[in-house]
Amino acid sequence: MKKYNKISIIGILVLMLGISCETVDLNQLNDPSELTPSSADPELLLNNVQLRFVNAIAYNEDNEDGINVRASEFVRMQHLFGAYVGPFSLSSGNLDDLWTDLYRESLQDINVLIPLAEERELEGFIGVAKLIQAYIFVTLVDVFGDVPFTEALQGNDNANPNVEDGQSIYNAMLTVIDEGVASINAPGSVMPNDLFYGGNKAQWTRMANTLKFKMYLQMRLVGDFSGEINSLINSGLITSAADDFEFKYSTTASTTGESRHPYYALIYDADGADDYLVSYYVNLLKADKGFEDPRLRYYFYRQVNATPSGDDLPCEDNTVVNFCHLGDFYWTRDHGDDDGVPPDGLKRSTYGLYPIGGAFDADTFTSVAVNAGGGGAGIFPFLLSSYVKFMQAESALMSGTTGNPRTLLEEGVRESMDKVLNFIPGQVAPAFAATSTDVDDYVTFVLGQYDAAADDTARLDVIMKEYYIALWGNGLEAYNNYRRTGLPSDLSDHVGTSGAFPRTFLYPATVVNTNSNISQKEISVKTFWDTNPAVLD
Repeated sequence: MKKYNKISIIGILVLMLGISCETVDLNQLNDPSELTPSSADPELLLNNVQLRFVNAIAYNEDNEDGINVRASEFVRMQHLFGAYVGPFSLSSGNLDDLWTDLYRESLQDINVLIPLAEERELEGFIGVAKLIQAYIFVTLVDVFGDVPFTEALQGNDNANPNVEDGQSIYNAMLTVIDEGVASINAPGSVMPNDLFYGGNKAQWTRMANTLKFKMYLQMRLVGDFSGEINSLINSGLITSAADDFEFKYSTTASTTGESRHPYYALIYDADGADDYLVSYYVNLLKADKGFEDPRLRYYFYRQVNATPSGDDLPCEDNTVVNFCHLGDFYWTRDHGDDDGVPPDGLKRSTYGLYPIGGAFDADTFTSVAVNAGGGGAGIFPFLLSSYVKFMQAESALMSGTTGNPRTLLEEGVRESMDKVLNFIPGQVAPAFAATSTDVDDYVTFVLGQYDAAADDTARLDVIMKEYYIALWGNGLEAYNNYRRTGLPSDLSDHVGTSGAFPRTFLYPATVVNTNSNISQKEISVKTFWDTNPAVLD
């Protein structure tokens, strides 16, 4: 993949927020060259926390190995080139920067920020920082398993922190979330102008409840948390798009700061599409149900009205059906294909309007170009209201928590449709726009599948497949869901020699090589909440 220009932290803050860079009065310091934590600006510290958090999870610009990228490849949402462990999939050296972004940037800055905010009585800053801290540690456990926690972030006082059991970290983060909510809602608490909710206390509280719900659902196989989940539902989750926990990008691209969606910046340029769409995933929307998903033209964009042939078809001898071409000019590749890559960047199908802010597919068959479509004003969807409805449906079906799983399934599908079909107004050609009838027909079909399912496992399969489709742009949650449920049950096979399906990521090479208390593990090692059989894939 091409390199994405490194984000200038100060530049992006200036561009997105209009924040002055003059946040420290150097004349008040004894030595202007010696900046101390007490000299830091809490707003800028928190902004760096947020940006590095997004950077590591959504897309790491240093080596393109953000957690979401890797997870998306494992669950057939992005093309996996070759085996699961390899130079283009899960080389431990390629994970160094995302670990650094989380531990040495976000978490370390949180450690500096919290006492500084306590000293200045900035309770809202403390609360937001703790909620992000919890999200980070939960994600680290979800993808790496056991990781440093209590002994971490101590610098020279403990240069070789031990890893701790993921369950204990989860338990600690449940407490941290409660502390964060208490700080946010403390009388007279001062809130930051944060990058997610702009200091809205009610929205941060809903996000906190939803994060806890996600954690309890993630632990469904190792305990009964139905009481805790019902309490959270009553307390208020993210239930509308207005409260979605998402990071919003803009259309700004300059030498001082790149704030467009990273995938847009990679794809919408003179070289064209940077990677292939996966045949299985595109076909889910194109033909899996016998008709087109209303979201098809919003998710994917076709650059040419031609069928791949000759040099554009290196996979022509592969025995997998529709390996390179799904028909209707959708150029894709199957999971694990490592055949040669022809110069087809301006021909292969690619990301469309949602969620990266690209182009809506209106049969224009024009190669992607700079500033095309929504100009990169996309989102990274962490926790959306549609996701919450699918999570509630799973929990109601499998754990008996509040709600009718069938009704929640329908609500999840409809909220996903509403989010996607109304994304960046003005970009959709009316003649090709999905209609309310299209949505109703789709919902009717899905509910028919649910009603025809023979048992709860089959009903859960319907829920998880619809959740999987709605997750486009967030492979991390799809990866979590698949390890927890083993669903969708019909994920496509790997076309080559795959190796074991990664139940957790390898530890980064820099950690194993420099920390005498951490040894590399196999990717077959499962995190604590994954009690499913050894073989999933």
